[in-house]
Amino acid sequence: MSSGSLHTAFLPSVESCIAFAAVAFGGFIGAVLRFLVDTGIVLTLPGTLVVNTTGCFFLGIFMYESMYLGRFSQTTRQFCAVGIIGSFTTFSALEVQSFAAGPLIGALNLVVTLLLGLGAIWLGRLVILYRRF
Repeated sequence: MSSGSLHTAFLPSVESCIAFAAVAFGGFIGAVLRFLVDTGIVLTLPGTLVVNTTGCFFLGIFMYESMYLGRFSQTTRQFCAVGIIGSFTTFSALEVQSFAAGPLIGALNLVVTLLLGLGAIWLGRLVILYRRF
């Protein structure tokens, strides 16, 4: 193996670099959006619930749009789903706030968040399914 081929074996592919940049830029946008929401809604259980439910709704729309209509490339899915929505929603904040709320309210918050998140994804899916016809 020549020194040139050894060097290129450790370089990421162009596709990997593009995916990394898409997720990083999307993450920046999602984090800024989350910050803007946090400054408008006090960061409490309801604020995190709003962010996570909204994120699930848009993820449902986006992913089903991709699955059923194939309108988005893999890079676009990474940018939106992993980058923007992934950094906008916060599982860690959900867990910390649920723990701090105490056993009863914390457990209730987790259940409500889970149900609203699943419902929001289902609604996002319905938006795409009914828009097709």
